[in-house]
Amino acid sequence: PPGAAVPAGELMVKGYAWSGGGREVVRVDVSLDGGRTWRVARLGGERPVPGRAWAWALWELQAPVA
Repeated sequence: PPGAAVPAGELMVKGYAWSGGGREVVRVDVSLDGGRTWRVARLGGERPVPGRAWAWALWELQAPVA
């Protein structure tokens, strides 16, 4: 849930990103501190065939948490 406290250490955050109009998701930026800093998540799952795009993509980010 938003604002939840987690123990210090490494945190794995996963989700999916959605784009409009059937365009490919090319990057996902994630903030764990309310927008003060941002990290680039790794896109996972199957990637579209060149010349074809999917409107969503799985992503994950492993980040240190103080």
